[in-house]
Amino acid sequence: MLAGLASFAPGLLGGLFGDPQKDLQKKIMKLLDPKMQAQLTQQMYQQALASPAFSQAQGAIAQGANATQGNIASELGARGIGTSGTGAILSSLTPSIVGSQQAGLKTAAYGSAQNQAMQNIQQRIAALQGTSGPSQSRQMFAGGLEAFLPFLMSRMGQMGGMGGGMAPSMGQQGFQYPNLGR
Repeated sequence: MLAGLASFAPGLLGGLFGDPQKDLQKKIMKLLDPKMQAQLTQQMYQQALASPAFSQAQGAIAQGANATQGNIASELGARGIGTSGTGAILSSLTPSIVGSQQAGLKTAAYGSAQNQAMQNIQQRIAALQGTSGPSQSRQMFAGGLEAFLPFLMSRMGQMGGMGGGMAPSMGQQGFQYPNLGR
């Protein structure tokens, strides 16, 4: 009897050592915190702005603006309106186009950074869940049950078991389906 009670001690005392499921939940909630998402997005965004690809895209915008400015000047000059009010208005549009394209480039970089941050968080959560395993209380219960089972079986044997003895194994008699109205 004392052996049976001792086998349940880990299950009863398991709460004193913490619950891995609660720890896992806390870690996941920390990853899903909007501040964490914003911090990770900002980190990814800064990396995008410092990347060679971003510098290359800015260079392409500048080259396109220079080509556009040159085309406008030559077309306006060919028509004799390069110094007119129309020429002044059209040539001043180039910086607006460049600004708009720069803003679009930064917006795309930020959107990409958000997607990367969310994928990173999802991967971290998947890694945490993949390593969580059964909770400590389940492990303790299984260990206690495994330790208590021989005690229970011996007590049942002393008392005559359930129904006067142990049932024969399936190999000795075979399993018979009940008659279902045939």
